[in-house]
Amino acid sequence: MPQSRRELLTTLLTGGAAASFGALQSQAAAAADWPNWRGPRFDGGSSETGLKLPWPAEGPRVLWKTDLPGGYSSMVAAKGRLYTQVRDGGEEAILCHGALNGELIWRHAYPVNYDGHPTLDARFKSGPRSTPTVSGNRVVALGTFGDLTCLDAASGKVHWRSNLLELTGRTCPEFGYCGSPVIEKGRIHLHPGGGVGKSVSAYKLSDGKHLWSALDDKIGYSTPFLAKNGKREEMVHFTAQGYVAVEPATGRELWRYDWKTNFDLNCATPLQFDDYLFVSSNYGRGCALIRMKPDGAPEEIYRSQEMHNHFSTSVYHDNHLYGFSADRLKCLEARTGTVKWEQRGLGRGSIVLADGHLLILGERGDLVAATATPGAYQEKCRWKALTGACWSVPILSNKVLYLRHEKQMLAVDLR
Repeated sequence: MPQSRRELLTTLLTGGAAASFGALQSQAAAAADWPNWRGPRFDGGSSETGLKLPWPAEGPRVLWKTDLPGGYSSMVAAKGRLYTQVRDGGEEAILCHGALNGELIWRHAYPVNYDGHPTLDARFKSGPRSTPTVSGNRVVALGTFGDLTCLDAASGKVHWRSNLLELTGRTCPEFGYCGSPVIEKGRIHLHPGGGVGKSVSAYKLSDGKHLWSALDDKIGYSTPFLAKNGKREEMVHFTAQGYVAVEPATGRELWRYDWKTNFDLNCATPLQFDDYLFVSSNYGRGCALIRMKPDGAPEEIYRSQEMHNHFSTSVYHDNHLYGFSADRLKCLEARTGTVKWEQRGLGRGSIVLADGHLLILGERGDLVAATATPGAYQEKCRWKALTGACWSVPILSNKVLYLRHEKQMLAVDLR
């Protein structure tokens, strides 16, 4: 097993959903919303411009700040509301806050028994690590023990609920469920990691009907993502065995790319640009660039040890990749893997790409804005936003940057 609680936690906090640069744009809300993991373009970036950078020496304006009971879920924002998940004693809860004032609009809680699941690693009882997904007037959330809940986004009223442990007949995964729901064409895609024929699944968004299950792969703790492969859309799952593309409507396997780590921890989200997939993980694997082909298995362009996305996923800008290789921030030339620069000092951070800048939340709560350029690391401003371990990925919506860690959430005004 990994050597520390810190390594385990940071590896598993990235149950994120990604997809091709625009493959899901028809499903996304307004460009200024951030309705799902990895944002409106499913690539960790925003199209918003005109951000107030650099901020003043005393730091940017904080619109609001609120305390949280626990958990490492990230946030999503849609139609002026902000959603996240927490653990509060014997309950897990889905929270809806006003995006600009932080007021709690509604809270939906359900009972959980962390001590009743002996297969859950004792170090992972802090709370949910999955992030909700908003689609239209519905929000879908996945809890630590597979509680899948679909609610009305405005009122918090429950439309339906299901449970992945009951679906698969398995015990709780060692680290709980970390991946986030992905919604396409009225289907919710998940990676339950069950036994024979029950590794990946899809549900109907409208009524919660189970549509199909497929594959035998062990759970990998990442999130499915919708890729555009030529004229075909493929749902790609990052399982413990590697990348497996399936037909979204049926679960029929289309291709595989093997990618095993020392501990079956495949957590960071793959990133698509053009017809390429950039893939990366920690625990000895590093990174690779593969080119998808509509008529067969993908072609490997390169494999490298220069990027280990241990805690968060890289972003892509102007043929370059920016990401954290363990505790080093690096810039790589995307199509060759050549390192352009690296920077220490931020720990295992996470990045939002916006307005030609990297908005970086360091592992110890430093918020940094740096120019997204391959020439050199160019830091524009820095501010101590939070104290303690920051392992929840920030989001940007309507020029407001939202940050959280286990016990606190705040809104930073970049208008």
